[in-house]
Amino acid sequence: MADEPEATKKRRTSVLTQVLNSGGSAQVVGEGGSSSTPKPEIQNKVNLATQVCRYLLEMFSVPLLRSHATISLVDRDRLQLYHANRSVILVSSAVRFSGGEGLNKFIAIVIAFHCLSFEQNGILDSLVKGNSNLVKNSEIPEDNKVVQSNNELKFVDGEEFTVKLGDVISRDPATVGRSTVVLEATSNRWSEKLAVKVSWPSSDRVPETDFLKRANEEAENSDGKWAANHLPRVFYATDVDLGEKSTLKSVASLFEKADIVNGKYAYERRTLRIIIQERLYPLKSLTNVRETGQVMLDVACGMCLFRFASRYRQLTPL
Repeated sequence: MADEPEATKKRRTSVLTQVLNSGGSAQVVGEGGSSSTPKPEIQNKVNLATQVCRYLLEMFSVPLLRSHATISLVDRDRLQLYHANRSVILVSSAVRFSGGEGLNKFIAIVIAFHCLSFEQNGILDSLVKGNSNLVKNSEIPEDNKVVQSNNELKFVDGEEFTVKLGDVISRDPATVGRSTVVLEATSNRWSEKLAVKVSWPSSDRVPETDFLKRANEEAENSDGKWAANHLPRVFYATDVDLGEKSTLKSVASLFEKADIVNGKYAYERRTLRIIIQERLYPLKSLTNVRETGQVMLDVACGMCLFRFASRYRQLTPL
């Protein structure tokens, strides 16, 4: 808040950082790294920060596909905004709306948010069929595993095709970070059962599809063609460009030009990355001894050949 002493601001920032890093729980750490029992006023701020993080986490996880989220915290006659965009959580100064200029600011905030489109609110309506309808749906399932189930992703690769999302295979819920989710899927373009990975990695992170491509090329151009049968087939991969005028990139641009007080912060730009590949199955899905034995034999043979090839390359001059 604008009228808080500097020492209180530092403590509040420290508490919020601890809450974010610990996934919703925090301890106040004193000098030398030893934990101490929080004072009542500090504990109240921890509770508020934890509640805000849980709201943001829910908005990112169930069930919308979105780039960012903004929520407001109302405490008596004060309003504070929290904006999370996968890279950082920004906290605004408090606006007192009980009178004076604060009331006009409060009215302006309400009008501004009312005028925002779904895309400006982070809801990727143009990418996911019916994404915006979930906002209006009062019967959104309470089960957190239902993320975009039965919704469709729309792509254009020469011709338009759709991918229908199914059950969640794995999910890494987070307000800041990659927030990876992997879902079962089917498509009108491929007959195989698919897996779709949606994540928000750092923009300069090398896509895993590049490594798979290099591994396949190495297998095809050497004596290790057998290895290609053990690599997942990637049918389609794309980095979704939200545009320079998008909220995600606008905040990134402003943040990188900001004057950071009391320290440095390297803002990490993120990219929406979607990978469609063939559905693989874990070892625990094996149902009998024969299947298990065959897989273990394949693994053992594969490791032996890999070690031999590695040793051979060390001994053979290029």
